[in-house]
Amino acid sequence: MIVLGEYLKNYLKRAAKRRILHFLVRNPYFWMVAGFLILISFGVIITLGIFGAAYGDDTISANTQTAKNIVSSLNPPVISSDKMEEQFFLPWAVPYALQLYARDWDDTLDKDMVANITKDLNPVFTYFDYDEVTQVWESVKDKDGNWQTKYYEIRTPRKYISQVNTYAGIYVIHYKEFTSENFTKGTDYSKHTITHYIAKTGIDFYPDWTRLDAAITKYAYVNTTTNNFNVQEFPVKGGKIIKPFDGNYPVTSPFGMRENPENPGSREFHPGIDFGLPSGTPVKAAADGVVVLAGEYGGYGKAVIIKHTDGLSTVYGHLSEIKVGEGKEVKQGEVIGLSGNTGRSTGSHLHFEIRKDSQPVDPLQYLSGTLVLSDGTVYYVSEIDRKMLLETAASFMENKESIDWLLDSSDYSMGEGVPPWQKYDVKPGEIPNELIPVFKTAGEKYGIPWTVLAAVAYRESSFNPNAVGPYLPDYNTSAVGMMQFLPETFSEYGVDGNGDGIISPFDPSDAVYTAAHYLSANYNLYKKKGYSDIDALRKAVWHYNHAWWYVDQVMSIAEKYKERYIDNINK
Repeated sequence: MIVLGEYLKNYLKRAAKRRILHFLVRNPYFWMVAGFLILISFGVIITLGIFGAAYGDDTISANTQTAKNIVSSLNPPVISSDKMEEQFFLPWAVPYALQLYARDWDDTLDKDMVANITKDLNPVFTYFDYDEVTQVWESVKDKDGNWQTKYYEIRTPRKYISQVNTYAGIYVIHYKEFTSENFTKGTDYSKHTITHYIAKTGIDFYPDWTRLDAAITKYAYVNTTTNNFNVQEFPVKGGKIIKPFDGNYPVTSPFGMRENPENPGSREFHPGIDFGLPSGTPVKAAADGVVVLAGEYGGYGKAVIIKHTDGLSTVYGHLSEIKVGEGKEVKQGEVIGLSGNTGRSTGSHLHFEIRKDSQPVDPLQYLSGTLVLSDGTVYYVSEIDRKMLLETAASFMENKESIDWLLDSSDYSMGEGVPPWQKYDVKPGEIPNELIPVFKTAGEKYGIPWTVLAAVAYRESSFNPNAVGPYLPDYNTSAVGMMQFLPETFSEYGVDGNGDGIISPFDPSDAVYTAAHYLSANYNLYKKKGYSDIDALRKAVWHYNHAWWYVDQVMSIAEKYKERYIDNINK
């Protein structure tokens, strides 16, 4: 899964475009300066050796292929019934980019380090088992003309993913139980079946870079002689973990699979324990450690995460107030916040969670004293240059980089020369067959060419329904889903594309219909201003990313899809 997706590359190119074009288009010696700067850009790139693969450096190109093979060989096993693990595999370029960073960008490939980083950052899956039951009533007419009916059940074991802990954050997957009924009737035989099964109804995503930050700390500082950034070391005492509050409050929801309190009839994995604390109750650190997160945390609302020894961390969610800051050392029993009802919550309570090596575990085994923490050292880095590492990885994910994309003219008007989106030799990926009808119906409903919708999906996520972009400080969130929407935009334009009553950016139909709705709103806005059809469409796509090179890429990909799927278009 390319969780980085195309979004990171967009960020990199936006920055380059701002720096290059802002200067060049205002210079009277435009082409002379442009040519000079291009040569300088290539020289710097080759000299630094950082983005060599994207620009043809043979050593880096060979290394990226080797790194890709190493990471792919270490992918977790696919054991779920719907093979959903494949959508969350670690992007191969992340371990390689981190290895380069840890070696001060020396382009010598360290295969062992790439393998070890991969093992540390691979997604961690939590599963649950479910028996799919088919009830069967089978009737046969005997020789006397009487119907003889027998009843039996067929149980089919299934395994599904309930939660995924990735280097970029945590996915919680929601399911709901459904039934399907089938009748078969003949002259002498009839069969009636009812099958009880579950299906995915939505995904929540909580951005969390603590795993990636820990890996950067481990490989770029702790295990090397080079201090690339300031790492704080905190000696921490171990021992028993205590309840994170005084007094006795009931458990209102245990660890494990449960019915979703916000959506009766649906099932979800609950990665912690809920305690019925009244709002404003002091919440205390369960053990000595260092605060690595203190603030808004998606559905957890206001939350605190404390890092301990032995690869353990504790999570305190739905707080009404936070009393500590990130990077602060806390002692067991110290007040870190007040309980509340923030985030995805149906009432005041404390969500308490324990993660062991990023995997949620039942807190009761620690609260009971069965398991204890050892003394040790906790490392904390206040400012990690994560963005540079992720952008480097994004550049490696491309087989071919072209600086031409940075120099596309935003002043193209119809009738003057060859449209820029028809000039480039792009080779977009195949559109998944099951998505073609979705693109077509959404395009027809909102008046947007369906190939443009498909081009946006490929450009944003390579059709990955669970893609997540990098954490964006300006928005305090990440772009998510196949069409890479920010939560605010999706909330305003969200459409229930498949009619299941749930609007989720991770549902392909919902994402595509929402994108069509958003593009249509901007398209109609510019049509009213007198823009031509093509210029209004281009402006609408520009609103999606605010970069004209992005518009040209999307339109170029759409042209290729029109050629490739001409038979489908004519149906």
